[in-house]
Amino acid sequence: MTAAGIWLAAVPEGGEEAGSPVDPDNPRGLTEYAPVYERAVKGLEVPLGFEDCANPTTRASRATAGSDHHTVTPLIDRFVIHHTGTTADQLDFLSRCNKRSSAPTFYLRNDGTVFELIRPGAKPASTGADWNWRSLAVETLDHTGAPDYAVTAAQLEELSQMIAWLATFDGRTLDGVPVSFTIDREHVISHQETWAGTECPGPYLQARLDDIVARAREIFEKNTAA
Repeated sequence: MTAAGIWLAAVPEGGEEAGSPVDPDNPRGLTEYAPVYERAVKGLEVPLGFEDCANPTTRASRATAGSDHHTVTPLIDRFVIHHTGTTADQLDFLSRCNKRSSAPTFYLRNDGTVFELIRPGAKPASTGADWNWRSLAVETLDHTGAPDYAVTAAQLEELSQMIAWLATFDGRTLDGVPVSFTIDREHVISHQETWAGTECPGPYLQARLDDIVARAREIFEKNTAA
């Protein structure tokens, strides 16, 4: 998320009925499903994971890309790291047809808890039309604000776990989509590396991408040797 969206993301859109309980792990009462990523605590059918978020019936397809919606062969070959740009929890914001049209594959809280917001087989709404079709994306909740936008050790570890998990599907399919993914800095990128108009994921995460990749490789090698 860019800094321009920080305050918008923190402002509620609509509201709950008076007296109705709110589940902090599903604040919009979305349909839940068993997540594809086994370390995620739950899967939520967020509306921006569909072709029409006002009528969420058909999941967004990876078969089109770009602003002109040209046809492509579905593929997952990038893992894109984002940050929220705010320390306020963003699950409610990401669970609706928000004004920024923002919904990643995963949302990662400070304690390392992962929510799967869009099935990996469907296209996320996160990085941009030229990247969404070929990537998984994670939105990382900041633990501190500007200027560093630091995250926690638990989040750094979970980012590496997600990357190692994705690498196990290289040469196979994930949720029905072919995967071509190696644990390196070509395939693990940040939002700012796809678009010069943003500083996302902030200086703290950007400076630690090499460490995240190295740890992911360590996890992958350990798991595949077992």
